[in-house]
Amino acid sequence: MNIEIFTFNIMDWSHINQLYKQCHTPRHVQKHMEKVAEVATLLAAQIDTKGHKVDMIFVEHLALVHDLMKAIAFRTYDPRSFQKKPTKADIAYWIEMKKKYRGNDIEATSDMLKKMRFKKLAAAVLSQQFDAVISKAYPLKTLEEKIVFYADKRVAHTEIVPLSIRLKEGHLRYNAGVKKPKSDRLKKIELAIHMLEEEIWTLGDMSY
Repeated sequence: MNIEIFTFNIMDWSHINQLYKQCHTPRHVQKHMEKVAEVATLLAAQIDTKGHKVDMIFVEHLALVHDLMKAIAFRTYDPRSFQKKPTKADIAYWIEMKKKYRGNDIEATSDMLKKMRFKKLAAAVLSQQFDAVISKAYPLKTLEEKIVFYADKRVAHTEIVPLSIRLKEGHLRYNAGVKKPKSDRLKKIELAIHMLEEEIWTLGDMSY
């Protein structure tokens, strides 16, 4: 597989679209990341005005790549689940990457960004794993990482929703629509995410 090395600012839309194309990122995933970027930058701007220094450009960049390889975590590739029907090349790529990374899209995304020489983004994207709020291996270390992580938990597809609804939707989706009791670990993660929400809104002097 040929990897194009990017040396540009990925916020140039012609370039970021090229990045999505190279990674076969489905259109509905692209739209989700764009919405997360919108929410994240709004939060970041508000927090920054309250005296907490935030790297606004990095927040936007991280939001726009955090699900770059999300498709390899999909259970199936039913065309009805996509805004644009995937090609044979798309599916072949996803299956290849799924086998290589055992379905871990975050690890795959990080590796892809490393190959493209986005080292800072490659390291930061590892903090966007669902259990990052309690993880010792890949914890949320910076304010920028926390903002993007939280923004993602407020966007279901392209709709801004309350945190509780997003967590419920995610729980059902990853259990293939089957209602299952939440494990103690999941409860711990969700509690930590609610605490992060309080931290974010407190930093921005906002109410939610």
